[in-house]
Amino acid sequence: MGKSDFSSLGKKFRELEKDLTKGLVKWKIQREGRPPPDEETLDKGSERIVEEAHRVVKKSGGRILEELKTAKKEFLKACRDEDDEKKE
Repeated sequence: MGKSDFSSLGKKFRELEKDLTKGLVKWKIQREGRPPPDEETLDKGSERIVEEAHRVVKKSGGRILEELKTAKKEFLKACRDEDDEKKE
């Protein structure tokens, strides 16, 4: 796969995220009994929500990975300690 293939794939995923977000927003508005906004407003709002979600994940993604690594170390240490206790 070339670089342009990944770029077009990324664009497709972004459109799918936007469409999913748009559907969820429509559902939530309908569930609350409010009148739905026009398509242009839904499109712009969905795009902003997706962009914000990506920004948050990008910002906190490193911290999440570090937390997972720490949890893994603690889990493995606890397993080793438990195995040592069983041997004694």
